[in-house]
Amino acid sequence: MRWFFPLSVALVVLLASAWALERPVKEQIDVEADALMAVAQDVGQQIDGAAHDRIQAADSADFLTIRTQLRVAHSRGRLLSPMYTLRRIEGGTEFVVMTNPSPFVGHRYEYLEPMKKVFERGLPNRSELYGDDHGRWISGYGAIRDGDRVVGLVEADRPSEDLYEALWRARLLAMLGAVGAFLLAALARTLWEAQAGPMKTLQRLVQGSLTLRLGLAGAIPVLLAVGVVSGLQVRQAHRTTIESTRESLRSIVNLAAPRVDREAHADLVRSGRAESAAFALLQKELRSIQEQAGLTTDMYTLRRDGEQTRFVAMTNEVPYVGDPYELREGVRMTFEGGGGGVEGPYGDDHGMWISAWAPVYGLDGSVAAVLQADANVTAMMTSATNRGLRDAVFALLAMLVAFGVGAGISASLARPILRIAGATESIQGGNFDVDVPTDRMDEVGNLARSVKRMATSLQEKERLRDMFGKYMAREVVRDLLGRDELALDGELREVTVLITDIRGFTALTEELGATEVVALLNQYFGILVDVVLEEGGVIDKFMGDALLAWFGAPVPQADHRERAVRTAVKVMERCAVWNAEREAAGLQAVATGIGLAAGDVIVGNIGSEHRLEYTAIGDAVNLSSRLCGQAGPGEILATGDVAASNARFVDGGTIEVKGVKHPVAVRRLVLPVVAAS
Repeated sequence: MRWFFPLSVALVVLLASAWALERPVKEQIDVEADALMAVAQDVGQQIDGAAHDRIQAADSADFLTIRTQLRVAHSRGRLLSPMYTLRRIEGGTEFVVMTNPSPFVGHRYEYLEPMKKVFERGLPNRSELYGDDHGRWISGYGAIRDGDRVVGLVEADRPSEDLYEALWRARLLAMLGAVGAFLLAALARTLWEAQAGPMKTLQRLVQGSLTLRLGLAGAIPVLLAVGVVSGLQVRQAHRTTIESTRESLRSIVNLAAPRVDREAHADLVRSGRAESAAFALLQKELRSIQEQAGLTTDMYTLRRDGEQTRFVAMTNEVPYVGDPYELREGVRMTFEGGGGGVEGPYGDDHGMWISAWAPVYGLDGSVAAVLQADANVTAMMTSATNRGLRDAVFALLAMLVAFGVGAGISASLARPILRIAGATESIQGGNFDVDVPTDRMDEVGNLARSVKRMATSLQEKERLRDMFGKYMAREVVRDLLGRDELALDGELREVTVLITDIRGFTALTEELGATEVVALLNQYFGILVDVVLEEGGVIDKFMGDALLAWFGAPVPQADHRERAVRTAVKVMERCAVWNAEREAAGLQAVATGIGLAAGDVIVGNIGSEHRLEYTAIGDAVNLSSRLCGQAGPGEILATGDVAASNARFVDGGTIEVKGVKHPVAVRRLVLPVVAAS
């Protein structure tokens, strides 16, 4: 029973990881098998069943006709392996027609289980990944009919060593995960059952310093040794695979290029016709070379056309003579007399490839084209990787013990760091009451304490911001709190100044007690402050029953005049509603006058090092005060440039302003003191 828990964990990890890792590969197998079945079914429906049944030799007209159909389907389907047809014989099947240049009519082949559905019921079918003497395959099958009778089937194959290796890689990784899970579970059980003394000792050792923990994780020699050795082995296997493939392709094209018929190639370049005898001759020769070399991919020649190349001859059944193709730098050098070349591996949507090319000389001795052959090395590259994984499996015990130690250390670091990360997110959201592990004695504890101090500092700063925000605009508070020190200088800014004053306030206070006066002013200023802040204004000060505010500083506002006018109108309208409520309660209405003026003022901190006031000084302040003094109950007096944006203002004539030489033209707007019921 001691090993039941670790074994259970390992089994769960093995099954879960195998399913998760194998699933994408199996889905790819299903997709490609379905595509092969569709190709086989489509071409099977096109084949004349009676003609297929008559074929006994490769030189018959029926054979040649059906082979052409197969080759067209093979080319259109971009298949990597020859297509062929089979018919049922006693004890197995036999080949009838194939796309291979060298036919083998009558050769026997085994009767596979997926073929039964085709021969017995005439339905298309497909295989899973399977192996035979020639490698690993996925196959699709389609029926060939003569009336209602199934006389054969079409088989389309895909060489699938890459998928086979991908499955093995998934299984090896699942094994690695399972053994690792087993070791981790065993370690966890051991630690759980240990006495308190050893655990406390171990805890003091590993929690004493973050540097010590990281040093222990990095000092485990087994992890480094296994990683380096496995990496070198995989790298060497990759290098060997690549070099051997490159040399093989280089040899093939170097030996094959001189076999290309120069005159036929020149004729094909001139005509550009895939139906010509020259193309047929070259295609036959290239297919012979392809078969002798054992290539599963097409071979082709390319001629240069300026800064690109064009296809000339190829093994494809559906040719594309004259189609453009890129001029790669290595091929360019070949056309310029640099000899053949090879490149890769490089990747595309179909896998990893290596390409080699050799010059094809023209009748005049110059390089007329290049002969190119490609090799898909996806499976070989995956196989090399799997060899490294297999080597790693033999060293699982030592490597995964190291991983277990590293995982335990990482977990001890991750939990408090995640708590600290969550605390910083809370601080960012405005919650400064955070819980972090400040009792730790290592570097993580130092970090936690720093975060806690930062939260406390920000909380105090926010408290000051809220407190001072009750005395001055938040824009000013942000500006002042954002500075390292308070400067006693100011700046010249264009603003619009707004001053309000209660008409007849002295007489009103004589009728009310002190408590009533304070309550009235608080309600009155509450309305004014809300409106000013809504429009982005700055409240400078309260002066008895008057309020001084401005727009356009410290944050510049291009529309400060319009904001001031809207504020004045809103104040009058809301005060009218407030007055209606007061009269309904049997209280006296409060009338307000407002003055608006715009101009350049000095805005900044005024005072001494011991006492400062953020205020505005200038003619616009004085003029606004004079206009406010002359405004009647419910009246807004504004200079012409301020009131220009509101058509409700009417001409107010001119007024004499103390300190101003010439009369000031004003505009006025009178609103009801009490809202209509």
